[in-house]
Amino acid sequence: MKNRIRFLVLNVLLIVSVKSFAFTQSCQLVAKMAGDAYEARPDWFASLSSPSLLNGQLGSLVERNGAWYIYKTSAVSFKQEQCTTQKLVVNGHSVEIVPVLYNRKTHQSAVINGRFLIKVYRVKNLSQLVGRYGFKKVSVLPNRFTAIFDVRPQKSYDYLIERLDQDRDVEWVAPILSEPN
Repeated sequence: MKNRIRFLVLNVLLIVSVKSFAFTQSCQLVAKMAGDAYEARPDWFASLSSPSLLNGQLGSLVERNGAWYIYKTSAVSFKQEQCTTQKLVVNGHSVEIVPVLYNRKTHQSAVINGRFLIKVYRVKNLSQLVGRYGFKKVSVLPNRFTAIFDVRPQKSYDYLIERLDQDRDVEWVAPILSEPN
């Protein structure tokens, strides 16, 4: 009987610890769902705001990605639970910054733009996601069980992936990233 209780307690502690430490840095789950080539870069961010507007106050320009400016900061921009768009005020202007992943194969930054590809088990589940989570359906794909959703606003895309992983109607989810060709 003691061994059974000890076994049960150890399993519960293991489950709790795995849930508690599912990710250790911002956008780690997003990077994992994007693929093996991607790594989280919590000290990098993207913005549509030009370097002249930011005047070096948030970070230094590293590269361009289409309309996006990619910056690196000396301090961590996105804390563990903040993998999402952030609104800041710089020089009296409202500025949005978004998290960035690094693609090790192309050596380019990939902007996390708040759009996700979601596959469900039944077609009716796609419309249920809109009501359940407040997503906006952007496009249905040829595979009728799959659609692109704009999932913004979110507290964290990592937390969103955890929630969708536990949703019995969702088969899988993957971020759609903005990357140069």
